[in-house]
Amino acid sequence: TSNIYGYNTHGSHVAGIAGGGGAGIQYRGMAPEAGFLFNTFLIDYASVIDGFVWMKEKAESLNKRLVINMSWGLFYIGTQDGNSLISQAISELSDQGVVFVSSGGNNGDANFHIKKEFDQDTIQTRIIFDSYQNTPNMWGQSITIWGEPDQPFDIRLSMYETAITTLDLTPFLSTATMPAYIDSFLVSDNDTVWYNITCDAAHPLNGRPHLRIRVRNLDSTIKVGLYAHAESGTVHFWNVVELTTGVGNWGLNFLAFGENGVSGDNTYGISEPACSDDVIAVAAYAAGYINGAGNPAGGTLADFSSVGPLITGQMKPDLAAPGVSVASSISSFTDMSISSVNSVEFNGEEYDFARLSGTSMASPCVAGIVALMLDANPFLSSQQVEDILKETARLDSHTGDINFPGDVRWGMGKVNAYAAVLLSLATIGLEIQDTESFRVMVYPNPTDEFFRIGWQDHELPEEVTAFDLKGNRTSVKLRNGLADVSSLASGIYVLELKRGKRIGYTRLVVQ
Repeated sequence: TSNIYGYNTHGSHVAGIAGGGGAGIQYRGMAPEAGFLFNTFLIDYASVIDGFVWMKEKAESLNKRLVINMSWGLFYIGTQDGNSLISQAISELSDQGVVFVSSGGNNGDANFHIKKEFDQDTIQTRIIFDSYQNTPNMWGQSITIWGEPDQPFDIRLSMYETAITTLDLTPFLSTATMPAYIDSFLVSDNDTVWYNITCDAAHPLNGRPHLRIRVRNLDSTIKVGLYAHAESGTVHFWNVVELTTGVGNWGLNFLAFGENGVSGDNTYGISEPACSDDVIAVAAYAAGYINGAGNPAGGTLADFSSVGPLITGQMKPDLAAPGVSVASSISSFTDMSISSVNSVEFNGEEYDFARLSGTSMASPCVAGIVALMLDANPFLSSQQVEDILKETARLDSHTGDINFPGDVRWGMGKVNAYAAVLLSLATIGLEIQDTESFRVMVYPNPTDEFFRIGWQDHELPEEVTAFDLKGNRTSVKLRNGLADVSSLASGIYVLELKRGKRIGYTRLVVQ
């Protein structure tokens, strides 16, 4: 049996990555001098938003900038498109200077999603269940479904043994006409499948038809099928675990069965709150290292790291950070089985450090880097922080070439702490300067001699400065509409371009 402390080391491990002091050993966090505020919440909108507001008020009372790390995610708590109440609160607080960072999700290795563009047709798929023996607090599966505004869809559930031996099934239920809540069951002899459904014909926050179906099936020999029909419109389906605790966000597959069978895929895997516009959503990769043969190893994307984009087509995640086998602090109260990589003794108590994996570990890495950026320049706006992280993100042979707005797996690339802090120092904080910030484009990039500048109003900047990754600055000469970098050594530079009160930043690679 487990006790209430069984999962409590997740927060300890995440906090250690963001800003742990290391207790005299090598496992220090990204921002070890940062202060902490800790918060937990019930699984509802109000508790989450109350937590945000409490943290902001505490930070303001201490005259501190605030970055909130969220190593959690749920598919049923919001709208998945940036319109939820949580997203609205995040946007409001972000405008007030709070920076939000979130884990991107761990469903990159699950075919738990279906996207169907209906044309007066019907699909059917099998809902795969996690094991009731292996998963604590297992209740069943949660199926989240979102359609398009003014495009209703119908669903029905079945229980069957084979594709041709249906035992029981519901009638087709339409989002346009069904009740707001149904609680019922399917039955055959001594076998029962329980289900309940909540329905919005048009969700008040986005106008989309929406269903959440909770299904409980204790007999592994019985299969549960989901049918869906629509005259037109695109509908998205997700299959995740439903626990008695109200959480559970890991995906299980959809499998095709019968006529018009459809299987799942691993795309559109970014849930609340990472899908919010003003959240920096973080993917996970294995940090690079030198192996025993003296060769570079690692650096690849974690197979579990969730894949975007959002159902709106917006690009997520935003960037990637180390999230595989990350060593950090472990709660001394946990009863979870761990493999300690080191330990320290304090006041007669043994405190372990161990390695865990997940985008939960990648997110606090970025949150800690944000703390360093705000320490270097406390006047950065939340949007500037995100822009700097994306501008300085590192590309390599694993990421490949990435252009704005990013890649559905990597975002804009691998986070680069050193370059992000340097650019923060070189950036004018918009909170204290009457300065307009514009995106710029330079081409060709990479270059070995000259480049042209794409500026918002097609005028050339009056001043261009190049910063290398050691913080050295070099004035770049402008000649007949071209910028001359022939005197710069090969490497990566951050360009600062100014014209009056306009300022822009971008990255340049000199070959």
